[in-house]
Amino acid sequence: MSSGALVLDFDGVICDSIDECFVTSWTAYFNLYRALRPAYLPVTLRKDFARLRPLVRGGADFMLIQEMLDKGQVASRQSEFDAIARAAGDEKMRLFHDLFYKARAEMLESDRESWLGLNRIYPHVAASFSMLSRDAPVFILSTKKPEFIAEILSAKAIPLPRDRILYSGSERKLDIVAKVREDGGFSRATFVDDQIDHLLCEEAAVPDAGRRSPPPVRALLATWGYVKDEWLQEPLRVPTVTPQEFLALVQREFA
Repeated sequence: MSSGALVLDFDGVICDSIDECFVTSWTAYFNLYRALRPAYLPVTLRKDFARLRPLVRGGADFMLIQEMLDKGQVASRQSEFDAIARAAGDEKMRLFHDLFYKARAEMLESDRESWLGLNRIYPHVAASFSMLSRDAPVFILSTKKPEFIAEILSAKAIPLPRDRILYSGSERKLDIVAKVREDGGFSRATFVDDQIDHLLCEEAAVPDAGRRSPPPVRALLATWGYVKDEWLQEPLRVPTVTPQEFLALVQREFA
């Protein structure tokens, strides 16, 4: 049994939630924000939404994507997307955040089964949870609120104590991972995310080939989920982990 902790992002690492986020943000933007549904839904909208999905850091960003698509705005780089978010302003982004979660709560309450059906657990991650030892120190760290994650895990029959589901909010994820390691008395922690910026917060958290011993926090970029191709071409900045390597890691250190 490993003396380390395993910390996983949720959306894009454990769960393929793009359909739920697409439907929720579309509903929030047009029903709750603009209060005016378009006459039709373009068949290309889902594809355009998916193209921008890797740039998302929090719930408000999903509604920003809907507004960008509605206005014909484009962004291919994180810096371009962030500039559009800054131009929208803090007040508007806070409103987008609140309306997005309001729409999600309303959908869960009114049609729970359909909402849950929009969330799919990646097969290799489901397999990894089935091989975990009962006391394996596994945590989820996400910008998604814990109550929604708990609903999905329960529906998918994945047992995880509620206090192991952590909400990052605006706090840097690597800072939270470091705190999990320290508070739990773990010798190290492995953190897997599919958004490269969450893994670049602290240079010290990225493994260094020159070290004689592994760093206390090992940051790994998942090759599945919502990953831009150029991120996968930067292995020296953040090492990657494939589905097969992830399964091997879990079996070797946490089974």
